[in-house]
Amino acid sequence: MKRITTTVLFFMLMFHCYLTAQNAEPVNSNYLIENGISPRMLDAAASTFMQDGIFKNKVTINITDSEGTERNYDVDIIYDPEYMEGMDIRVVDKKGNVHKKEKKILRKYIEKGHYFSRMTKDYLYDESSLKMIRNGKDTVVLEFYYNKKDVDPFLRNIKRVRGEIYIVDGILKRVVLTNVKPLKKHVSEYKRTVDFAKIKSGGYIVDKVLEESTAKKNEKIIDYKLHSRVIDYKTLSGEELTWKNKISEQVPAGAKYDTINVKLGGPLPLWGKSATKTGYQLPRPIGVAAFAHFQSQFMQITSLKVGLDDGDMVNLENVITFDESDVTLNSSIFLAKADVWLFPFLNLMAIIGSGRNELNADLFVNENLRDFLEGLPEWIDVPYLPESIPINSILTSEIYGGGATLAGGIGDFNISLNYQLMFTNIVEANTTNMVNIITPMIGYMAPFGVNFMVGTQGQFYETLVKGFFEFEDVNGDPHKLKYIIDFEPIRWNGMIGFYKGFNKHWEMSIQAGFGQRTSITAVFGYRL
Repeated sequence: MKRITTTVLFFMLMFHCYLTAQNAEPVNSNYLIENGISPRMLDAAASTFMQDGIFKNKVTINITDSEGTERNYDVDIIYDPEYMEGMDIRVVDKKGNVHKKEKKILRKYIEKGHYFSRMTKDYLYDESSLKMIRNGKDTVVLEFYYNKKDVDPFLRNIKRVRGEIYIVDGILKRVVLTNVKPLKKHVSEYKRTVDFAKIKSGGYIVDKVLEESTAKKNEKIIDYKLHSRVIDYKTLSGEELTWKNKISEQVPAGAKYDTINVKLGGPLPLWGKSATKTGYQLPRPIGVAAFAHFQSQFMQITSLKVGLDDGDMVNLENVITFDESDVTLNSSIFLAKADVWLFPFLNLMAIIGSGRNELNADLFVNENLRDFLEGLPEWIDVPYLPESIPINSILTSEIYGGGATLAGGIGDFNISLNYQLMFTNIVEANTTNMVNIITPMIGYMAPFGVNFMVGTQGQFYETLVKGFFEFEDVNGDPHKLKYIIDFEPIRWNGMIGFYKGFNKHWEMSIQAGFGQRTSITAVFGYRL
């Protein structure tokens, strides 16, 4: 039999759920309050995983298309938030007819289910939309819609459905959801009928679900039908719940079923599994990256002293006019980075690499000194002083250090604070400088998976730099030209950039600096 693509099938499979009634206080909605129904039951009609209990569902799925091809599935869904550190969703393939490719798709949707946030304090339905559309002798029918804002991406389809609540003799019997606009995955028609059962200890659970939809894909019309029924339900404390018409499943002796599961990650980051269960999607904990950084900035020299060998240092402030001198430093830095997310909000990194620094300067000679020398009699032999002394020097640096990043987010917005401590050893100048870099950023995660960032960067380092250059004179004798230079640094500049992750492993980031210091940074990394 020809295999049917089952992407939409498994989306439907993971979309349905059962939710035990909690003791949450109803909102100010007279229709529900009068019948003692918690608004959480309306959430249960739409959401797969918002629950506090432990349950097992018997699910059958039938798929047919316009070419006459048919495929059937028979699986169990197990939800247990206490199972193996929160890996709460499992699917049991009872007939062994879920193929390898389909299992890969299924695991993807199980993983999305793990990421779905169940800790929301708000109700999913829009209280202002609730109204009565029929008030019969025994049956009351209410209409409602779900909120269109602040909905988890996993539940985006509920923005396009209309709900009807059926209350019979004061008891919640059914919720019917019907689409009013086409849904994702090319679904044009969608209907979900959710039947509730009242448990003996009080409250409700979802007893049965019938989900029907029609989609058009590759010029084929595909009909999906899902039947689901709860066969076991327990509280988190292990108390087994009972209700009217509860069914039981007989497992054949020696039966071996294929259980499909998805892990939430390894031992790192610490507290990572808890963060994942509350809706945060975390990157893989360990990463390596290569990045290139190009930077250009103007510097204002404030003092310069030089000395030869063991001689005294001479201050050149009477020779050089620092205010008029132009000094530009262009840096090209290539680094390798290894990092680890120790906590969901804390990343630690180590950095090593090298740099190339091109120093271009025009040191203007003091005009008064030039005028004085030029005014001396011709018979006095004085050195010629030009208007400026050009300097063009290439310096290489060895770089090593580390850093940390604090990060967090609410919804699609995120913030980060990156700190790096680096040591730069200038080989030709025989000096090492310590650099502190602080980069606070605010980001927005766009619907297409790109995080756009804006912020600022501060660079803090010792401005008084000491070192020496070694050279030989015309006779081959070695000498040392010592120097002490101080300059006025540029501390802060603006930053913009973006980050994009690819299939969980590969990631890329580009950041650009603007202001008195301009820069461009490109990072390409792999997460283990």
